[in-house]
Amino acid sequence: MTKYFLVFILFPSLFLVGCLDSSEGDDRDLQAPTISTTGVATPGQFAEVSSQADRIQLAFEVTDDAGLSEVVLESHNGFDGHVHVRSVNNDFVLLAYRHTVTQEDLADPLRFSSRADDDITLYLDDRNPLIPTDALVLAGPYHFSIKAADVSGNETSYDDNSTYHTTFYLQRDYAPQFRVDNVDRSAGTVNGQLYRNGRDSASANIVFLWAYIVTPDAARPSMEGEIGAEWIWGESNWPHQFRPDSGAPLPNDQLIELSELLKDQEAIQQMSTTDQLRLWAEDENGNISVHTFN
Repeated sequence: MTKYFLVFILFPSLFLVGCLDSSEGDDRDLQAPTISTTGVATPGQFAEVSSQADRIQLAFEVTDDAGLSEVVLESHNGFDGHVHVRSVNNDFVLLAYRHTVTQEDLADPLRFSSRADDDITLYLDDRNPLIPTDALVLAGPYHFSIKAADVSGNETSYDDNSTYHTTFYLQRDYAPQFRVDNVDRSAGTVNGQLYRNGRDSASANIVFLWAYIVTPDAARPSMEGEIGAEWIWGESNWPHQFRPDSGAPLPNDQLIELSELLKDQEAIQQMSTTDQLRLWAEDENGNISVHTFN
C-alpha cells in the first residue's frame, strides 16, 4: 500500500515537470502586430484639418513577424465624447470611413506600408462611398483608428495603445468661425471674435460656446488630458460625457467678442507652459469648430 501511495503522490509532480520541460521550446506567437506612423500618417493628435482640405492621405506601416492577416482603418464622429446618440440636420452628414487591407492585398506578408502619395485616402467628400453625393459633411471632431491582426489571431488593442487612435478636428467654412489675435495670459484675456460666416449659405446661428483649459497627458497623447477650468454659454446640440450641455445665455448668435467673455480670468493667468486653451463652438445645424491655443 505504501508503494502505491508514494507513486500517487509523485505522479502529479512528474506531470508538472513534463509540462514545464515542453514549454521551454514553446514558440507560439503571442505578439500583436506593430503599427508605426509618421508625421503625416493620420492627422496628428488633435490636429485641425483645414476647411479647404478634401482628403486626408494616410501614411503608416504595420509589421508582424508571423504574418499579417488584416489591417482595418476606421473613422467616426467624436462630437459627443463617445455617447453617439444624436441625429443631425438632414442637410448634413457625419463623416464616416472604413477600409480593410486583407492578406490578398499584401505584396509582403510580413509588412504593409502606405505612403502619403499612395491611394489609401480618407476622402472628405462623396468620393468616400459612405458620403452621399453633394452632401455637406458636419465640421467637428472625428476619431480615427488603425487596427491590425496577424495570422496567429493576435490583435492590436486600445488598452495597451497598440491600436493607433487619434482625434482630428475637421474645419468647414459654414461652421462657426474663430478669429483670435492672441491669448493674453498676463491679463487672463482672449482677444478675438467668434462669428457666423454669413458669406456661406450653409452657415447657421451660433448656439453654444465651450472654453476650457486642458493639460495634455504626455504618456497618452491620444487622450484629451485633464480638463481644468471651463466656461460654457448657450446650449449644445450634442450631449457630452465630459461637460454640462448648457450654460449662461450667449450674448449674441452672430458675433461674439471673446474678450468680453474671457477677461481677467485667473485660470488663464495661471496656465502652465504645457497647458492649452481650447475653444469649441456649435451652430444650429450641429457643426462644431474647435481651435486650440498654447
